[in-house]
Amino acid sequence: MIRKLFILKLILFNGIVFSQNILTYVGNSALVTVQSNTLVYNGGGLQTAGSAVVNNSGNIMINGVAADGLTIAPTTSFNLKFNGAQSYGQLYIKDIPQGNISGKVNKEFRADVNSGTTAKQQVGLPFFNYKISDLVSNITNSPSNTAGNYLNVTNGSNNSAGRFSPSSVFKWNNAKARFDQIVSGGDLTTVNVGTALDYYIIPRRNSAGTVVWDAANTSNVTTFSGTPVSDITTVQSLSLTGAAAGISFGYNGSSANYFGERYYSYLDDPFQSKTGNSGNWDTNYGKNLYQVANPFLTNIDLKYIGQAETPNSDGNAIPNLQGVAYYTSGLTWTKASGTGYPSENNDGSSNGTAGRTIVMTASNGVFQAGDISANRLIIKPMGEFMIKLSTDNGSNTASKIDFTALRRFSNASRNNTTDTTNPTSRKADDTDIPADKIVKQLAVIMYDSDSLEIGRTYYAISPSAITGNNPGNTLLQAYNSDDSIIYTKEENINGGEDVNISTKLYINEANEIDFKSKEVPLYINYTTSPYYVVFEFYEKGERMPNGLSNGNHFYLKDSQGQLFKIDDGSSFSLSGNQNLGLYYQKPDATLLAESVLASQTFIAKKDSRWVVRFAKNWNKATVEVYSVAGQLMNSKSNISTSTDYLIPVNYQAKGVFVVKATSEKGEVVIKKIVN
Repeated sequence: MIRKLFILKLILFNGIVFSQNILTYVGNSALVTVQSNTLVYNGGGLQTAGSAVVNNSGNIMINGVAADGLTIAPTTSFNLKFNGAQSYGQLYIKDIPQGNISGKVNKEFRADVNSGTTAKQQVGLPFFNYKISDLVSNITNSPSNTAGNYLNVTNGSNNSAGRFSPSSVFKWNNAKARFDQIVSGGDLTTVNVGTALDYYIIPRRNSAGTVVWDAANTSNVTTFSGTPVSDITTVQSLSLTGAAAGISFGYNGSSANYFGERYYSYLDDPFQSKTGNSGNWDTNYGKNLYQVANPFLTNIDLKYIGQAETPNSDGNAIPNLQGVAYYTSGLTWTKASGTGYPSENNDGSSNGTAGRTIVMTASNGVFQAGDISANRLIIKPMGEFMIKLSTDNGSNTASKIDFTALRRFSNASRNNTTDTTNPTSRKADDTDIPADKIVKQLAVIMYDSDSLEIGRTYYAISPSAITGNNPGNTLLQAYNSDDSIIYTKEENINGGEDVNISTKLYINEANEIDFKSKEVPLYINYTTSPYYVVFEFYEKGERMPNGLSNGNHFYLKDSQGQLFKIDDGSSFSLSGNQNLGLYYQKPDATLLAESVLASQTFIAKKDSRWVVRFAKNWNKATVEVYSVAGQLMNSKSNISTSTDYLIPVNYQAKGVFVVKATSEKGEVVIKKIVN
């Protein structure tokens, strides 16, 4: 929530300028600080001069017209600060032509996590005419880089010194389904790396293979400096047609691209099966798949890109939208095997999501399956993602994504019922979903003994969903990597596992009618420590804390054959490898006795912050935070238990704390947390 709003009208900082297109002037030696959760609204042009400094940890909106300008002097510093995964400065520029935007802003960047055995970091570069020399300078000067200028941007040979050097830089080519090297034999100051819409991978290793850049360094940030893009004269729309058109990947991706790289070595499509088509890739594997980046220095909200909203349209209604996905960590690259995407981190991580694919699939243009919680469809500045279509839309002009009206300061998607104080955000329509396209979903989220999320999987049902293996038609499904630790397996039409299909599923779809009361196999392969799973209900893309609208339930069968009725928020403690079962509606009552899986209060890390999630039988709570020495740091009473409680600790600094949660009936939960 934005807590403070400042409207600038002829507020002059240490100087005066008379110009018809400059409303706000930040003069020599001026220091402007915008705090987190603050919105500064500037209804016109803005200029900095001299040694002025703007430190923005909140949100600045420059709402101009064609005659206005944004001029940042090269001697000044306009900084978009990074204070944490959920706290960073944003800049929104509206209706100012690109020709009237000059100078550079400094965008501080820290990756969520470093991963990938060969250290390629995925990133967007949301700048206009960003040169190769700019990229080299920004990486070279990063305090998290120990090797100076190590990037290979001059040797494009198709060998280990050129394209296959560990230090080469690439961007994704949607049409050719490959990575193109960013390289120039001429003046690096005159060659653009690409556009703000491109999806880049930047190496963290030098030519010797040594990791030299720590993109996720918790003590430092890497600053990327560039000119912001205009939303009216720079293209901010990407055509979604022709991806991998005419390309034959060969049997299981065994064909090679122009550079001799086998498609199976780097092409990843989480929406299609690699084995479901008689052991071969699905026909649509890798097809109609687009990788793209957020081109703005503001969050973008993808929640409604598949819907034709009126009158609050975000400018998008993508036909045949199958889903979107993105990765939470770096890429891997080797000369022999090309590029591969990261899999789950079996040992957990400090942010709870290392090495995991975030996938959302759509039914009737509405995201209803997968990671559809409020913040998962928000793409941060410098973030990247992929869009999957179920078929090529040909010449349909609606087959595009226009980013202009997707911008949003909030880190949660807009919804259908509430307005917002954010003047740049649009309120969504209450778009009806046909009854046969409504999806009900069970999320199974796995936490380790330190309450760090280490995996999740989903079971989605709908009257139009397809039971069992049906390549090319099961459009809600998404697929896990081979080393996933929690997953479902493809079901037999009569219930239980289809032993002919080895694929591990991230989202498993089944027909709500013909598969009612039948088993979907759930597997957990994890022996490191005890763990627990938490269950969440969703319907029509929204969380259902009070249960499904029709009153039906999901059920869990444990390894002993005992059946448990699941409620939203239920949790279950386990250890070791498990072979379990999930059901929508109770199976034959004569075969299995039923127990109720209780809801429990637990303390866990969620989106880089610690929260208390309360059991349903808690009405009010008191939460106390202590230092490891026993000093009371914070205490709050009479807390509503209807939503998660954010534990108030300093998330910018490392520390160890003890959290004590007490219900109104005296039930106590205590946990040590490491920030």
